[in-house]
Amino acid sequence: MIKNELKGKKLLLVGGLNNTVDLIDLAHRNGVTVGVADYNSNTLAKSLADYAHDVNAYDEDAMAELIAAEHYDGVITAFNERLGPIVRKLADRVGLYAPLTVEQLQMSTNKKYFKHTCQKYNVPVPKEYIVTSVEDIRNQNIEYPVIIKPVDSASSIGVTPCFNADELEAGFTNAIAHSKTGDAIVEQYVPYDEINMTFIAQDGDIQLAAIHDRYFNTTQKSATKAPDLYIYPSRYTDLIVSKYADCIIDMFKGIGVKNGSLFIQAVVHEDKLYCYEAGMRLNGCKTYQILEHENDYNTFEHLMHYALTGSMGERVEFNPKFKKWYATLNVLGVPGATIAEVRGEKALNTYPWLVHIARRDGVGHTIPVDSAGTLMQDTTRIHVVADTKEELVERIDKVNELFQMLDKDGNSVLLEPHDTAEVLKALDYSL
Repeated sequence: MIKNELKGKKLLLVGGLNNTVDLIDLAHRNGVTVGVADYNSNTLAKSLADYAHDVNAYDEDAMAELIAAEHYDGVITAFNERLGPIVRKLADRVGLYAPLTVEQLQMSTNKKYFKHTCQKYNVPVPKEYIVTSVEDIRNQNIEYPVIIKPVDSASSIGVTPCFNADELEAGFTNAIAHSKTGDAIVEQYVPYDEINMTFIAQDGDIQLAAIHDRYFNTTQKSATKAPDLYIYPSRYTDLIVSKYADCIIDMFKGIGVKNGSLFIQAVVHEDKLYCYEAGMRLNGCKTYQILEHENDYNTFEHLMHYALTGSMGERVEFNPKFKKWYATLNVLGVPGATIAEVRGEKALNTYPWLVHIARRDGVGHTIPVDSAGTLMQDTTRIHVVADTKEELVERIDKVNELFQMLDKDGNSVLLEPHDTAEVLKALDYSL
């Protein structure tokens, strides 16, 4: 928890999606009042905030007028790549703080910019093929399989693994359709073990704070697979710390990062790392809640401190070699199903090993029909902690037993959870 120097300040949250409501509790425990501004009315975030403003976040003039009229001391956004540059420009205009520049934010808004920056700093990435049209696919020697992605999308939207030229042509059309700039990137497809690395920057000091392994749901037939379980610490923690962390940190320092929360998604195969995506923002898997439990450092809270003061607050020393085991369950919904009832949340909150439940979707929400294999299926994220790997698996099983989402006929709207016997077998390493 931040000390009371924030008491009495007023913070504007830009973009009040359901997964941002944690900030309101963090603000209130520090004596900060919160307003939410976006074009959506009657949202959960606005109902919990102290002030609600139906203003289009992309209207810079209107947002600047709002900040001045309502005397906000800081402005912040959280999980949305597109809002990051908007908030940075707005903060510069009104004389407030935002931790990353518009150019630095391109690391998460443009996959080609990210990849080429990695190459500049010798951070390993998958092989790339230059494809700007369907004709390019037939005119070069592409080694399949490859994966094609819009350069500026998120949540696996528009992403297609391709095993031949015909599939790549179809994937190219799909990727372009989901790109705001009409651009796509084609890379070597490396379908191996996936990890996520979280970095925290504090006044120019950048540390690797956490690494987790990503487990994917395999019961659903879709071109891409959605992750349904994250395990901390990663089986590859020693490898990353000894061989790769320094070059990634040097890259962030090289582009001038001083403060903020950052993450890199990567694949590991035969002790080789392939970095394929960056997030210059809080991770949607809410690693900050696990870091608060492990390190007494809630990154969202410290980003709030930065927005209000220009400082990340008291510095903390991180160690990705965690003292305890953690799991995040991504509770995936069946595409097209509508949630009519949620059960088990109250019961789970009675267990001392529950770190947090972050429910994105509530009663009445319909999981998008076209969401198969994307994070748009993710209805809830549930964090648990344990002293041993055996305890961890038992607690994952208990969550799966208790937490339910049902349709109007009493049928589950959730995909079958990950096989925990398989998970325990994979946890063949020690803390």
